[in-house]
Amino acid sequence: MEYSAIICLMNLYPAYDPNYIRQHPYRCILADEHKMGRNYRIIREKGLDDYLLMLTLNGGGIANKTRLAPFSIYLFKPGEKHDYGTDPEIGFWNFLWAHIHVPANWLPLLDWKILSINDFAKSERRRIVSIFRDAITNSSTDIGYDKALAMNLIESMLLRIHKACAMASNLNFSDEVRTYILEHLSDALDIHTLAVHFRLSESRFAHRFKDTFGTSPQSYVENCRLRMAERFLLTTSKSIKEVAFACGFKDPLYFSKRFAKLTGKSPTEWKNMESSRIQTGGERPRSTPDSFPCAKVAPEEKQFVAENFFAENFKSLPPDVAKAQRR
Repeated sequence: MEYSAIICLMNLYPAYDPNYIRQHPYRCILADEHKMGRNYRIIREKGLDDYLLMLTLNGGGIANKTRLAPFSIYLFKPGEKHDYGTDPEIGFWNFLWAHIHVPANWLPLLDWKILSINDFAKSERRRIVSIFRDAITNSSTDIGYDKALAMNLIESMLLRIHKACAMASNLNFSDEVRTYILEHLSDALDIHTLAVHFRLSESRFAHRFKDTFGTSPQSYVENCRLRMAERFLLTTSKSIKEVAFACGFKDPLYFSKRFAKLTGKSPTEWKNMESSRIQTGGERPRSTPDSFPCAKVAPEEKQFVAENFFAENFKSLPPDVAKAQRR
C-alpha cells in the first residue's frame, strides 16, 4: 500500500549476523510507547539486528503491508525489512514497542509474525499490556538490574501469550475432533484414521487427544457409540445387530458385551426396562433427541438423534467422556 506520508530512512545497526544474539548481553532492550499521527512512517531497508515487538493499543498501523488492529502484536525478526507506520485510513496509532536481543532459549517463543490477543480474556489482555508497560518503565533506566528485570518481564509476557495461544489451539482441536467423531461414529475411527485426518503422527495425535479429553481415543469413541446405541434402542425398531452396525461396531456380540459393561444389562434387557419405565410414566431417560450429526442414518430416523445429546446428558456419561464434555 502506498502512503502519502513522511518517510524516515533508518539503518542504525550493522547487517544481521546469526551469531549476534549470542554476543549481546541479556539486558539489551530499548522500549517505549508511541502515540503517532497520520504522517508517521519508518523504513529500514535492511532491518536491524534485533527483534522488534509492537503491540497496538488504539488506532491502527500498517507493518509490511499488514494492518495492525488494536490488541494485535507484530514481530520483526533480525535482518527483516522494516516498513511500518500509521494506517492513513485511521489517522492515529498508539502502540507499545520493544527492541530486544534474546538468548537462544527464547527463540521458540518468537516463531510467529503477527498475533491477536483481542480474543483473550479481558483480564489477560490487561495483564499483558501491564507487563509490557512495566518492561518499558524498567528499560528506561541505566541500572543494570532494571534492564534485566525489563527483559524478564518481556519473557513473562511472551510466555503468557504462548500459553494462551496454545490453550486456544487445544480448544479448536477439541471442537474439531469432537465434531468429526460424532459425524463419523458409524465409520472406522481407529487411531490411524484419526491421525491421518488431522495430519498428525499416531503418537502425537494420541498424546494430544489424551491431554485434551483426559482419555484415549478408543475409549472416547466407544463410549460415544454406546450412548448413541441407547438412543437407537429406545427410538427405533432396529434389531440388536442393526444397532451395533449403525453405531460402528463390527461384531454384535462384542457390542453386547461392551454395552452390558457400561449399563449393567444386555441391550435387550436395557431396552425393555427403559421402555417399561417410559410407558408407566417413570422418569424420562437421558434424552429423546431429534437430531444428532453423529451417524449416517436414514432421514426418517434423524429425528431420534440430537445434536445437543451429549451437552444435555454429559453428567450421566462415564467419567472419561464427562470430563471431555466439561472442557
